[in-house]
Amino acid sequence: MKKKKKATKWIIFARVLLVLQLIASAMIFAMAVKTKMLPAKYIMFAAGGLLIMEFLVFALVHLGQNIMKPKASGYFKRGLGTFISILVIICSLYGTSVLSKVMGTLNDMTGNKNVMEDKIVVYVMKDDPAETIDDAKDYTFAYTDSYGYEETKETIDDINKKTDSTINTKPYASAIEMVDALYSGEVKAMILNTSYVSVITDTEGYEDFETKTKVLYAYTKTYEVEKTEKDVQVTKEPFVVYISGSDTRSKKLAKSRSDVNILAFVNPESRQVLLLNTPRDYYVETSVSHGTKDKLTHCGLYGIDCSMKTLASVYDLDTINYYAQINFTGFETLIDQIGGVTVNSEQAFSSSMDSYKFSKGPNELNGEEALAYARERHNLPDGDNGRGRHQMDLISAVIDKMTNSTALLTNYSGILDSLEGMISMDFKSSDISSLINMQLSEGGSWNIKSFAVTGQGTKKTTYSMPIQKVYVTIPDESSVEHAKQLIQKVMNGETITDDDLK
Repeated sequence: MKKKKKATKWIIFARVLLVLQLIASAMIFAMAVKTKMLPAKYIMFAAGGLLIMEFLVFALVHLGQNIMKPKASGYFKRGLGTFISILVIICSLYGTSVLSKVMGTLNDMTGNKNVMEDKIVVYVMKDDPAETIDDAKDYTFAYTDSYGYEETKETIDDINKKTDSTINTKPYASAIEMVDALYSGEVKAMILNTSYVSVITDTEGYEDFETKTKVLYAYTKTYEVEKTEKDVQVTKEPFVVYISGSDTRSKKLAKSRSDVNILAFVNPESRQVLLLNTPRDYYVETSVSHGTKDKLTHCGLYGIDCSMKTLASVYDLDTINYYAQINFTGFETLIDQIGGVTVNSEQAFSSSMDSYKFSKGPNELNGEEALAYARERHNLPDGDNGRGRHQMDLISAVIDKMTNSTALLTNYSGILDSLEGMISMDFKSSDISSLINMQLSEGGSWNIKSFAVTGQGTKKTTYSMPIQKVYVTIPDESSVEHAKQLIQKVMNGETITDDDLK
């Protein structure tokens, strides 16, 4: 009787185990299909393996279930079947967790696409007695209607509503003129989009603006970036990505100056990538300046779509298909997670802020060193042009490390965590899945080349700084034409050689 009960319990246990194994196997199979990242042959191979395991466990547990006549071989078969089943369940659940995390990270990077955030604040002097906006309702507020007036007007309306009054305002031609008026006491408050703060602090004599003032009030506006229908089949057609650099970790796009302006021209058929750097100070007509020239970096003050349209105009492009705004500070964590990268420096130099030393030739860099390498320009003979090349070197090194090493497999969790908040893009998650699928299916490396247009430095007034002359780079048209030829080669499926870059 006891043996029959034991047999019944074993049969129930075995069946429950088989059902759990079947459920776990179905979960990982469904998740693998859902991600669309894994090639069909891999999925079918895995499905076949899971099915074989199911039959193997079934055979083992049933061959060893005769408890009425216990034998050592029966116990062994039951034990082996149980072990295999539990192992399959654990591996399947772990694999499901990995794929789920990958999908979550992709959704994090692409889920907030086209969402832009504007923050407009009220500044008063540091020693001003006002503690709230209501305390300042009788002040005169400086503002500029030269750019971003719509957001400024909304801020004024919001202040009026909050204070139940109509504040006094005074217009100025530029942000610097507003600061002068605030410093002199001509006005006691000023309304400014926070994206312009860096423009002020980079101006000689105004470096301490943020320490001399305090924020009394803030108004935030969120809206969508203009998006045209320009998607392509990323595994079959050439496409262009605008890579913008930002120091924000917001999941929304930052409306701020872009110190990194790289166009990536990708041809998936020829597996060719051209990274084209344009100096931040390039003196060009922008999409919002109505014929007046401005620094390229200032385009970011008017939104990422302004930067894209302006660069498309510079290089005679019909369109730029996608953007990716990268927080280069986040690169530090990513590079540490993949075990560092190797970059080749054209000269020996040291970073001005962190005192890191880089030698001519190969340099093994951790995250902190890589960030210093990418940011330095003051100690480079060609300044911002050199920094642009270093940023492209770093991007190439990361791509190479992630596509040609086991880093993704050995530390997937840390890598995915570092990507969260580091990149905001308007790729569809399905596009990224397709590219990963293609890489896993076909394997091999990509031919990644870098080129930077150049120019001559001088000082001029700009659309964003109409009063004061600031440093700009006058484009070298011959280098721009050279870039256009390289672009055409990539789009036509031709391979770029090192000689083509000279």
